[in-house]
Amino acid sequence: MNFLRVSAGAAFACALAFAAFPAPAAPQYAGLQYDEIVRMVMPQDTPPPPGSFADAYKQILADAPAGGTQNAPPKRHGLAGLIGNIGNMEQQVSQAANQMQSFVKDGHLTRQAYYNGWVRTDDVVAKTAVIEKCKEHQVIDLDLAHKTYKIADTSVDAKAACPAPEMPGPSGRAEVVNEAPGTANLKITAKEVALGAMTLENVPASGYTNTVQMSMTDATGSCKNGSFGVEQTRYVSHIAVPRRYCPLPKVRAVPSTPVDVVVRGGCKPKMSANAAHMYWDVSNGKLEMYSRMAMISGDTGSGGRFTTVTQRGNVNWLTKAQADALFSVPADFTKQ
Repeated sequence: MNFLRVSAGAAFACALAFAAFPAPAAPQYAGLQYDEIVRMVMPQDTPPPPGSFADAYKQILADAPAGGTQNAPPKRHGLAGLIGNIGNMEQQVSQAANQMQSFVKDGHLTRQAYYNGWVRTDDVVAKTAVIEKCKEHQVIDLDLAHKTYKIADTSVDAKAACPAPEMPGPSGRAEVVNEAPGTANLKITAKEVALGAMTLENVPASGYTNTVQMSMTDATGSCKNGSFGVEQTRYVSHIAVPRRYCPLPKVRAVPSTPVDVVVRGGCKPKMSANAAHMYWDVSNGKLEMYSRMAMISGDTGSGGRFTTVTQRGNVNWLTKAQADALFSVPADFTKQ
């Protein structure tokens, strides 16, 4: 009995001790950060599959130059300067070619962060970063290797009109939009296949494959006969991607659906479709851990496939203190 009384008393004392010193509160997260690899895949190559982010990440870091991307050398004057500048141009062209080769071979690695309506993008290999503070009309460029920075006022640039880019047509090549009238028969077939659940980089995601095929026949005027297809494979998480607070300027001539790639300008086709899964964005604002999009042109047959793959990993949530530091210019940086 005495033993039971002592044990009960000790348990009661322990309970009082825990009550006096409660467990620390869980941290409140204010921002989101993740790494992203975007890679172009040539038709003869095999796209990286879901779950290969870690290997691709290690390969990019292994192939990265030790000092990051070097700044362009200063220009010089005179005959010696002319010769030197030609050499500098050759060096820059060589660097650009190497970067493109690396982009196709390994992919381009960036680190994305969101906080307070702001966005920070780090080029991990180049050791640079861009902080976009949309509502403040401010863009901060950081050179992490040389510890320098510069700030641009985007309220001036926002008033300038954005030129409309040339978009690829059914042939896959950039084409000038023809505003003349035209007619055609446009047939669309689309389907969606659920791939099930998969955990990618410790993040649960749901997989989908959306396939859209379009063909235009009996074309007149600005319409053109041809066929075009888009195949998308995505693994979408339940993580909501924050948005900027202020609206972004709209860019004209950017297609929002696969139909917009084929039907542009004054072409007004008669459309027939057998499904509703025709849109590019099926993620509904959620973070895609893996995305593979293949554009297929009927003009080049089964081999005409251009593929881009986006993989994400190293997902982290930022506390307010971490985010404030990440979106501020470090004290030891020098303004350019």
